[in-house]
Amino acid sequence: MKTILRLFGVAALVGLAAVVYRAVKQYREDSVFDLSASSSSSSGFGGGKRSISPELLAILADPGDKGPVELLTDSTGSEWLVNRRNGFRYPVEDGIPIMLLEEGEKNRDASLIAH
Repeated sequence: MKTILRLFGVAALVGLAAVVYRAVKQYREDSVFDLSASSSSSSGFGGGKRSISPELLAILADPGDKGPVELLTDSTGSEWLVNRRNGFRYPVEDGIPIMLLEEGEKNRDASLIAH
């Protein structure tokens, strides 16, 4: 009987070790996708200002005409997604694009329209 209990104890320890190993492995894989590549100024908890990744920028489209947008930074350092067909500018706050038609119309800049 003692040998059976000992085998169960060893099996439980092996199982626990496997669970811990998989958790550590998953944590390391997930940390690859952290935003540590963004600027590293220490202004606050997040570690700094984030920007839109190129992968996200490639799939974003203007909600009005479904065309592509481009990322611009103005003189104050604010980032905007710009639609050059109609001059709509959509703000980017902490790496998150605010792509609402109301925001684009509110921030419209006719000088950005490509002729």
